[in-house]
Amino acid sequence: MLILATSISGSGRKEYLKEFEKFAAKHRKKVKIYYVGEMIFTQAEKAGIKITKENVLNSNPNVLHALRSAAFENIFANSEKDQKENDLVIISFHSFFYWKKIFSRAFDKLSLGKIKPDMFLTFINRSEDIENELNSRVQWKSEKLSNTEILLWQNVEAEVTASWADFAEKPFYVLPVKQSVSTLYKLIFCPQIEPIYVSMPMTHLKDKKDFDKIKKFIKKLNLYYTVFDPRTVEVGPAPTGQGKDMTVYHQTVCRDLYWLIKQSSKTIAYFPCVANSPGVINELREAYETSKDVWLIYPEKEGSPFITYFCGKLFNSEKEFFAYLENQLKLKPLKIN
Repeated sequence: MLILATSISGSGRKEYLKEFEKFAAKHRKKVKIYYVGEMIFTQAEKAGIKITKENVLNSNPNVLHALRSAAFENIFANSEKDQKENDLVIISFHSFFYWKKIFSRAFDKLSLGKIKPDMFLTFINRSEDIENELNSRVQWKSEKLSNTEILLWQNVEAEVTASWADFAEKPFYVLPVKQSVSTLYKLIFCPQIEPIYVSMPMTHLKDKKDFDKIKKFIKKLNLYYTVFDPRTVEVGPAPTGQGKDMTVYHQTVCRDLYWLIKQSSKTIAYFPCVANSPGVINELREAYETSKDVWLIYPEKEGSPFITYFCGKLFNSEKEFFAYLENQLKLKPLKIN
């Protein structure tokens, strides 16, 4: 199996993949990962071209293109051997850079045309975490990227990679790096486990006990499904009022509705208590109107019609819900850790 994985700089993609590689090895799966960025420096050294991590993006675009092409030729030369010797091969690189306030391609069509991935991934992270990471690097300190710029760059990275998947007619997933590596493992090696999106009220909950209930519920839900959890990439509050930058809010809506729900076959909404949540209502509606199964766990038998209208199944407790999974659907809990 071959996967093409992208993300923007500072997102934590490399760290996640290294942890995933160890996790897969523990489960007797051999994974080979090509980090194209590192390979570019190796190719430059072989060619006698002096570049450093601090100045690489200042290099002539034609030079970068040649080095990147050489890196991919190396991957292609070993592809047949890699497929025989490994359970999974991952090619990890960027689709776009944002440098000097300009978006620039980090791929070329010839190399991309030779790749025949079985799956496409884009890793994402909280923009605040990316900003902190980039500010700790000499290369990126002078760029002083704003939170808005990071969010827009991340959006471009995901949408470009999604377009490649569409053209190739292969699955595409957006994966927050704070999701457990078991999420990626299940997507790849356990395709029989259904991928679902879990929705829950967040903004209007005040009691810590309710947040603890959500955490406990999702932990148990992960035994039955591959769960995409929006808490793993939750953003801070956006400024409100006329004329304020609403990028954070807009990106949150895009992420949950058009990435995480889209890539899930089912949306399961969990209310630890009776609460108002415009976000959950909109998520249920999006799932409903895109032909997804929608299930709701709600602590009262009669909720608002604007919640229950979009639900195919309604449960009044976690106990009732998990009993349905095991007794009616015959699902068995599967712990992968």
